[in-house]
Amino acid sequence: MTATLTLRVVPALTALLVCQAAAVAAAPEAKVVVYRGAALIDGTGAPPRNDRVIVTTGERITAVVPAAGFSVPAGAEVVELRGKFLVPGFVNTHVHLATLAEPAHARAYLRRELYSGVTALRDMAGDVRLLAELKREAEFNEIPSPDIYYVALMAGPEFFADPRTHDAARGRIAGEVPWMQALTPQTDLPLAVAAARGTGATALKLYADLPAPLVRAVTAEAHRQHLLVWAHATIFPAGPLDEVDAGIDVLSHAALLGYALESSIPPRYRHGALPLEVAPLLERPDARLTALFADMRRHGTILDATLYPYDSGAAAQRSKGLADRLADLAYRAGVAISTGTDDDGDLARPDSPLLEEFALLVQRAGVHLPDLVTAATRIGARAAGQERDMGTIEPGKLADFVVLDRDPLADVANLSSVALTVKRGIRYPHRDYRPVTEAEVKSGT
Repeated sequence: MTATLTLRVVPALTALLVCQAAAVAAAPEAKVVVYRGAALIDGTGAPPRNDRVIVTTGERITAVVPAAGFSVPAGAEVVELRGKFLVPGFVNTHVHLATLAEPAHARAYLRRELYSGVTALRDMAGDVRLLAELKREAEFNEIPSPDIYYVALMAGPEFFADPRTHDAARGRIAGEVPWMQALTPQTDLPLAVAAARGTGATALKLYADLPAPLVRAVTAEAHRQHLLVWAHATIFPAGPLDEVDAGIDVLSHAALLGYALESSIPPRYRHGALPLEVAPLLERPDARLTALFADMRRHGTILDATLYPYDSGAAAQRSKGLADRLADLAYRAGVAISTGTDDDGDLARPDSPLLEEFALLVQRAGVHLPDLVTAATRIGARAAGQERDMGTIEPGKLADFVVLDRDPLADVANLSSVALTVKRGIRYPHRDYRPVTEAEVKSGT
């Protein structure tokens, strides 16, 4: 560096540092809020604790203590919650915000999820050009939205005839974009995974038409590059046991676990296909399912059960309770279950279909209410790879929680009694929520 260049650079650098220091000094001090008096169900599995105080500073929880003897810090705001129940924010572990990228519709959906108590969600494949924008807006609280963790999808070349992939890659070629890649044994996996990681994805989603050796190879490479791997519970021809042994972190759709009982798995994916012929086998113990569930426990594999899409509309008749029964067996075997909806984004509903998923897990799959709260919170956070920051009410975690009017351990319906959602320390009283209709979304009003 010449003397002249040094003389020019040093003053400029000094001025920049002075400006940065001034900006830090001028930053407002994080606000302290005291939430006092609620019964706390903290998501750790501990029994409920009455009359608790949760202190937040900015977007983080800084203290969780008994109300008795607690002194409110000078200048803190107090939110009285006596008679209420406080749980961690819900995690919806299966949504599709951007199959066809429609920003207004996605933002209306996200707003409804947040006011229903959902503070984080996993998007399970869509156009990441929109998802990245929504993720940033949500993280900085520019829109009322849960935090978003999304995937880059990988599948065999045959899958990309599916018109949904064309919608999600609109303007580009499905199978040839970083967020929707076709895999073959000849694919340069380190490069493909790096391209997926560059989209800002939290995980890969392995969808369909991949053999077991390729599933193992891409999962290992994704983990090497610090990406999670999420997948359908059968990928065709790779089956559930292949996926668990490959180290996949989360399997979606309990109904697809039924392929573990098939003598052979179809070589190609077919949308909506279910292993209905195995239904009679579910009425008695089966060593193949016992082995699968033991393997899932050993690997820590989470089941994103998604009963809602299989128990509603025409799918209910087609599935004949298959998803319910398999989720029940997995739960009783000790498999960790998360709560996802895989819904169609219908804005006619006044609240999230996640509340219906809760009821189905309790009423159809036999999940006990304390375990349901854990599934909707701590297990959901782990499924999203965010257990360090969310999922339980503990000091250091994000201030993400839900205040309920009624006891969620008395009746699953009480999880819908949302009075207040707090996300990253910002309060969203349910009384302020006004549903956005499809007509308003289309008209832009």
